[in-house]
Amino acid sequence: MSKLTAGTFEGTAPGHNGDITVALTTDGERITDLKLVKEQETPHVGDNAFKWLPKAIVKNQSVGVDAVSGASFTSRGIINATKKALEAAGGKVEDWDKHVPKPLVAAKDQTADVVIAGGGLTGLASAAFAAEKGLKVIVIEKNDQVGGSFRYAAGAFATCGSSQAEDNQVDDLVAWVKELNRHGAKKEMNYDFLHYLEENSGKAFDDLCQITGLKGQKIQDAPYKVLTPGPGALVTERLEAYIKDHGGLILPDTVITKVLTDGSHAAGIMAKNASGSFKITAKYVIIATGGASAGHRDWLEKETPALANVHVFNEANPANTGDGYGILKEAGADFYGHEYYKNAFLDFGWPLRIYYANVPDYSKAILVNADAKRFTNEAPFFVLNLTTALYYEGSPRYYLIYDAKTMDQDFRKKLDSQQEDPKVVVHAQTIEELAKKLSLDPEALAQTFADYQKACETGQDEFGKDQAHLEKFDGSEGYYGLYVMPGCWGTIGGVKINQEFQVEKTDGSYFDNLFALGEMSTSELFSDFYIAGFSLANYFTEAKLLAEKLDK
Repeated sequence: MSKLTAGTFEGTAPGHNGDITVALTTDGERITDLKLVKEQETPHVGDNAFKWLPKAIVKNQSVGVDAVSGASFTSRGIINATKKALEAAGGKVEDWDKHVPKPLVAAKDQTADVVIAGGGLTGLASAAFAAEKGLKVIVIEKNDQVGGSFRYAAGAFATCGSSQAEDNQVDDLVAWVKELNRHGAKKEMNYDFLHYLEENSGKAFDDLCQITGLKGQKIQDAPYKVLTPGPGALVTERLEAYIKDHGGLILPDTVITKVLTDGSHAAGIMAKNASGSFKITAKYVIIATGGASAGHRDWLEKETPALANVHVFNEANPANTGDGYGILKEAGADFYGHEYYKNAFLDFGWPLRIYYANVPDYSKAILVNADAKRFTNEAPFFVLNLTTALYYEGSPRYYLIYDAKTMDQDFRKKLDSQQEDPKVVVHAQTIEELAKKLSLDPEALAQTFADYQKACETGQDEFGKDQAHLEKFDGSEGYYGLYVMPGCWGTIGGVKINQEFQVEKTDGSYFDNLFALGEMSTSELFSDFYIAGFSLANYFTEAKLLAEKLDK
């Protein structure tokens, strides 16, 4: 093993939201300490990586530790920053890179009242409310840490009837969703099901706050009210603690391999982890394994062929690989047969990553495709529907163009701090120069720009942008061109269920004790695009309503 220089050395590498810097201390022979110096990660999301990895690296004298699944970006940031620090200390990284496997989770047959596959919001909520009733609960989770995509979320719940704060009237909220769907929806949704969940969502939200010890606060007032008990990662930690404090068992690094069924009855599940396979016998089986946004482009392209050319940035948990789909199909479940991406905010190239707390305004920008042409309204009826337009346009690349003088100047400072890169951001004094830097046709972009300027003058835009958002570009300080990708927060689709959340079989009957919740079954709760705040409210309410029906 290569010698190190005694002392403390820093290393920096990209994490999830920005650079991570660590300080590595060595006595010349060994790594004696590893401390976090600087990070910009979302609170609570990467906490397990921060807690476990530095200790594991020091203990094992190796950067070959496995990443914390569910915090993989943060984990890679810590590990790569440590490698930089080792090099600064004069070491050869390959000498300090022996593989260190994760601790094994036991694989043994067990019995429970309720077994839940998936430890995201829906799975944890189901477990918490079942445990509250005194039921013995086991949750299996394929990641090292629970929470799934909910860990990354702002924790926004579009609720009706909460005592925590003024929120929506259910009829008004459903009417607004109907109006939204008139603006481009390609499929229908079940408004009766939505109404049923929303009218129970306020009570479910209040119960969530009670068991987590958190307080609801209003974070959005228009176009509908949204409450939050706190960021998703914090709520996850509270739910996890509640489950464990009430006798529940959570098995990480474990996946479901089969639902054990006898006709229309489920007897439990088979599961496996690195230690082996085992059986969990249970009175109730809940599948809450999430969607299929990672690794199943073919499913999504079948419904939206234009996606074949589009670079979609998956902001959901990378473990959302549709595990529950195959398991339930094998059990004889019926599916809707169409899958859509759950549209998120537009995202930019690294290091201008977007998450819920740093979304810039793009309503007054110009959005163009690879042919340098506009194709949609940059300020649609609902902001997330701009992302859906990119899915359907089918271009291999997109750019947002801002006027340097009239854009948000704080955002401009952030752009100025970046090194020019056509896959991130470029600045130019003229539209023609901007086109060349972005490898776009200069004449086509100039024509698009001229047409837009004319629309701003007349107030008449061919794509329907309203006059309030038609702001003529000044140009005196140049223009910015940002590479932009449509983001996604998961998928819409999944298995068929009824309003008792029972899984439907291919013959039209239902399993009596096999349930699917959350993103595992969303086709009736959305059209072909997502509405912010509705998934958390509806999924959690499903979990609460189901738990109320379970008994010993």
